[in-house]
Order: sequence, then C-alpha cells, then structure tokens
Amino acid sequence: MRKLFLVLLLSLNSLGTNKPNIVLILIDDLGLTDIGAFGSEIDTPNMDMLAGEGLIFSNYHTSPECAPSRAMLLTGMDNHNVGIPMIPEVMPRNLRNIPGYEGYLIPEALTLAELLKPHGYKTYMTGKWHLGFGGKETAALPHNRGFAKTFILDATGGDNYSNHSYLPYYSKAPWFKNGKPATLPEDFYSSRFFIDEMIKYIDEDIQKEGPFFSYISFQAQHIPLQAPKKYTDKYLDLYRDGWVSLREDRKNAAIEKGIFASEASIVDSLKKFDAWEDLEEEDRAHKVKSAAVFAGMLNAMDYHIGRFINYLKANDLYDNTIFIITSDNGPEGNDPSNHDVWKQWIGTTNYNTNYETLGEENSYVYIGTEFAQAMASPHHMYKFHMNEGGIKVPLIISGPNIKQGIYHEFSYVTDIASTITDIVGGQVHNQMIGKSLKDIMAGNRTPIYSDDEYIGLEVTGNSALFKGRYKILRNRPPSGDNVWRMYDLKIDPGETKDLSKTYPDIFQDLLSSYEEYVEVNGVVELPEDYFWANEMTVNTFKRRVYEYLPWGLLIIIIGLGAFILYRRK
Repeated sequence: MRKLFLVLLLSLNSLGTNKPNIVLILIDDLGLTDIGAFGSEIDTPNMDMLAGEGLIFSNYHTSPECAPSRAMLLTGMDNHNVGIPMIPEVMPRNLRNIPGYEGYLIPEALTLAELLKPHGYKTYMTGKWHLGFGGKETAALPHNRGFAKTFILDATGGDNYSNHSYLPYYSKAPWFKNGKPATLPEDFYSSRFFIDEMIKYIDEDIQKEGPFFSYISFQAQHIPLQAPKKYTDKYLDLYRDGWVSLREDRKNAAIEKGIFASEASIVDSLKKFDAWEDLEEEDRAHKVKSAAVFAGMLNAMDYHIGRFINYLKANDLYDNTIFIITSDNGPEGNDPSNHDVWKQWIGTTNYNTNYETLGEENSYVYIGTEFAQAMASPHHMYKFHMNEGGIKVPLIISGPNIKQGIYHEFSYVTDIASTITDIVGGQVHNQMIGKSLKDIMAGNRTPIYSDDEYIGLEVTGNSALFKGRYKILRNRPPSGDNVWRMYDLKIDPGETKDLSKTYPDIFQDLLSSYEEYVEVNGVVELPEDYFWANEMTVNTFKRRVYEYLPWGLLIIIIGLGAFILYRRK
C-alpha cells in the first residue's frame, strides 16, 4: 500500500464554536425510492421534512456492498486504498496479504472523526460499523478511529431485538461499547436504542464547548427485517397488488416529485419471475406481510429520527445542525432460503418465518428478489450489482444556509467526506478522491465532475465506471455474465439499451479509463470460479473452527489427564 501523506492546515479559528453540528445518518439497504420524498408509499415524515427544508440528490451513487461503501463514506478514499475491497465475510483468505485487501479499515486511512477532532468536534457513533473484521481487529473499531463515545455492531448485520447473529458466520452478534464487548439491554430494539444512546452522548457533553459530529448507522433496512407490530399492521393491505404494480407506482411517484424526467426508462426486470396472480394464496400473503414489515421497519426508524430532531430542537441545537442522510447500497434482493447452509443453520436457532409473527422478536423476514427489484424502481437490479438499482441511492442534505431543491448531476459516496471536511474549514488530503458539495448546497447546480473525469468502482469482482453521461458495467456470474455493457444514463437511467456497439470509440475510451483505475488502485482480478456464497461458507467453517479450537484442545487435555489418572490406578 502506498503510504498516505496527509497535510492538515489547522488554525486557532478551526476551534471556533460557530461551526455547525453534523449528523450523518446511514440507512442500511435502502432503495432510491424508499423515502417518501423520493416517491415512496411508506410514511417517512421526518426524513421528508428534512428533504423539504434541504437539498435532494437524485443522482447520488455508492458501492453495491455495505462495508466498501462505509469505508469510502468515512474516509473519502477508494475502497481498495483503505483495506475494504469487499465485505470481509466473503473475501478469499489468500488475498489478505495483498495491500488494500486487509479486510478491515487500515490505520493510514483517516476517518471523518479523526479529521474533525482537530477542529474542536465532539465525536459520537451508534449502530453498525462493519469495518473491524467482526471485532477481530480492535485497532479498526471506531473508538480507535476518532470517535470519543461509541456503541456499535461490527458485523454485516444483526438481530434487532437481541444479540443473535442473523447468519452462521457469527456465533453471536459482535457488539462493542467504547471498544469493549457489550451487553444489550433487555428491551433492545435497534432503531430506538441507537437514538437513545446518541441523545445520551450529546446530553452528557452538552455543557462542553464545541460542535458535535454524530454518526448514526441504522440496522434498518437490513435483514432480518423486524418492526414493532403496530408499524407492520399499518401496511398489511398496501402490497396486495404485488411487485409489478409497486414498481410502476414508485416510478410514477418519483417522476411527479421531480426525481426523474417523465420519459425515464424502466426495464421489465420482473418478467423472469412468476406472475403475482400465479402464486399460491398462502405464498402471496407471506410476501405481502414481509413487505409490510419492511415498510413498518422504515416507518419506525423515521419515528426515532423524529425523536432525535425533537431533542435537538428542545436544546437549541437544531438550527445549527446539518443532516446528511443516505444509504450504503440498494435494496437487499437476496433470498437466504435459496442457500443450503442457511437452511441447515436456521433450524438450529430460535428464528422462525411464521406468518402470524412476521417482523416480531425471533422472526426472520426478507422481501426477496421481486420486491427488492420493485423498490429499486425505475432502476435495474439491487444490492451487490453494479446496475443503478444496486448503487444509486437517496441522499438528503439539510441544515442552515442550504438552498432547497433537487440536484440532478452525478455525485458519489466519496464526496461526503470531502464536503464535511470543506464545511469545517479543513484541508482535503491528497488521497481523498471526492469533490466538495459545499457550493451545490449554497445553490450552484452545475456538475461537480467534468465530462473528462471518471469515477471507477470495483467490489467483489463486479465493476463499473462513470464518465460524463456514460457508464460501463459488468456483473459476475451467477447473476451476471461478466460482459461489459455501456449506457447513456442521461436518457436511459433504467439501463435498457446497451450502446457498446453503437458507440465503440466511446466504449473503448471508458474501458481504457477502467484499466487505469485498476492500475492506480491496485485492484485484484478474482478467480473465474469465485462465488461469494461459496466463499462465505468456507470462511464460516474456518471461523467456527478457530473459535472453538481452544475448547476442543481443553477437552482433549482434560480427557488425556483423566485417561492418565485412570491408567495409574
């Protein structure tokens, strides 16, 4: 890894108390049109209020996987330069000795908290971290990365009512408070708890001078989807017409709200699935309620964001607070029941998929591929894929002196760190690749990237590159064919027409730019037979062996001792 050279220009003025508080809210697996202000049917009044008071970004992109997105969000650097090329749970172990493939956030990559502290910021975090290799790399946990007070989950996800793991990779969810293993309260519900803790942290330090940086990283909307029953019940009748109807309704609502132009393309990505009316009635009912749980979970999360807003208002903090709300990737379309290991594992847990209690404690809910595709409307595909449905997500920035409206030009996840650094008067260092959005927040609506600049992206072997109005992408098997395609996102945001043969010169130019991106960032080509689910199975087995090896050795030692004593009798 090339050594990171950092130049921070600090002055006494940077410690002033007139700097804004900054609240960074990251929602898990949220599709572009899941928030009401973007065209959703789900009640999200508090996020809608922030969107109405601030600026909506309709063309904001991130990575298709959680950990790489989080790493880029917090550092402003490419994921291969910070140690997170993919989620560590699916990384081949033989890659971990390659610079940039460590599987955890390397210390050379400074986080926003580390960049803000010299400017007088009090720094707090609650929620999902997922940058410390499941807590194995404690130096990479947030208490060592600039955050003064933390209560975090260092995993891909977890149960929302307990410390149960949601997948067999972990024996239990790895929770940490200020770097030490933590116990959850008996009445734990993730969205409520994260806000409670954040309010407590701010309140404890409210008399201390200086602004605060609050990073709230929700588990909602990650599987297992879980919500208090009263929220799920609100939506029980809402999804009875199925995913095709929802996909079209979302598209029309987004157009009406100005998120897309009226001629926005939409690919018929649901035609390969069973027709809604052909499903068995019991199957339809289960899917309808699962979607209702999704909606209820988001509604509940929004309610707790509202509680946080009310706290800030009651303590005269709201008017000097900038909110940044976004998602780590598109909606989750994975169906765990398609994987044999998951089916074997869930039978050993307390989880169930019973219709009557869907979304409640010990319930394991997911919306599946079809509803995920509908919730990514009008885009194609969802999480893990380089199509717009997997990487184009909501972004809202709201606060003092921010010009209201919608920004339709391209923006990228690494822009957030550069923007926050610029807002506080810091110096963007030479490996932060993002552009500041500060002028856009003030009312400028021109592109921040020129037609000659490119943004490359590679995660788990899937690749994309943006340059001007064009985008190339390829997805690996089994859901892709590893073939590069090119789209004009200006007129075809639904990625319906491949232009690679129509404009071969432009296509070759973008391919050349991608090769440059690979070279500059040390991207490693994965083996042809690589499949993330297989790799997770292997890594799960190895992790469990290492986890129980000490106990196995202890049993062997005790057994040998007993045998020796027996023979001496």
